[in-house]
Amino acid sequence: MEINRLKTFLIIVKTGSFKSAAERLFLSPRAVSKQMEQLENELKVKLFVRQRNNTELTEQGKSFIVAAQYIVNIYDDELMRIQSERESEEEKLRIGFFSANQEIILQRILRPFMVRHPHIKLEFQEESGRHFHQLLENGTLDFEIAPYYALDDFPNEKFTALKQIELERGSLLIGVSILNPLSKKNTVTTEEIANLPIYYYSPYESDFLKKVFLDKFGDEIRSDTIMRASSLEQRNIRVAANQGVGFYPSPFIEIEKQRNPMVKFLKLAGDVNDFYSSTFYYNPNNQNPYLKELVKLIKDN
Repeated sequence: MEINRLKTFLIIVKTGSFKSAAERLFLSPRAVSKQMEQLENELKVKLFVRQRNNTELTEQGKSFIVAAQYIVNIYDDELMRIQSERESEEEKLRIGFFSANQEIILQRILRPFMVRHPHIKLEFQEESGRHFHQLLENGTLDFEIAPYYALDDFPNEKFTALKQIELERGSLLIGVSILNPLSKKNTVTTEEIANLPIYYYSPYESDFLKKVFLDKFGDEIRSDTIMRASSLEQRNIRVAANQGVGFYPSPFIEIEKQRNPMVKFLKLAGDVNDFYSSTFYYNPNNQNPYLKELVKLIKDN
């Protein structure tokens, strides 16, 4: 199976259209469409319903996402391992970050380090934090920046070798449109938003974050009200248009205020687990001297 076709398929899923995927890949929409026809012929199923101005996944296409991501992950992990062995003497850091918000924190911690080491090679990978944990364990990634929600999901028996450092600690806030009467308040209860669509941002086709929010607020919020937005822009515009409310981590709230003049950010009232932190994960058994120096720099500050 051609790995590039699987990667193209996943980019279409992430961007939402053949045209957007083609722009991301610097290909023509025709070339992207041809790759998907070849993949469908190989699998002998239809992955997409093609319409004039819209492309949607079939049920088989939706089911294939997990398998495609698994195959691509296995391929990329092995490629990284081979390259790591070949380039073990190279001065570099291999970095994972979960989303656009974590990239902001990443820049903050890298700035003083890069002043000291302007010539070090940095390799970046944006993906699910769960997959990054595996890469940290096997040594093909040096560190990752990902959210931590103060649940009993880390550390656990799968990732006992990993350590974490909280970089930016805060809470989950609720964003509501200024068109919503709740915006007149300074706090909001889970009961007041229990029947509203609640949007969270994740660029990945995964229900992991939905499970996180159900673990945190499951007694007060229904599963069918928690909705994934595939981009920050999708979450923000839906909240601003009063189509629902949204989860917003407080460490990024000043930036969010600039992006969203029609959104007010409220604290959750009552005895709820609204904890959030942007967290640095690493494997202390990793012998990369630049990782050790960066960890010390972060701890000292």
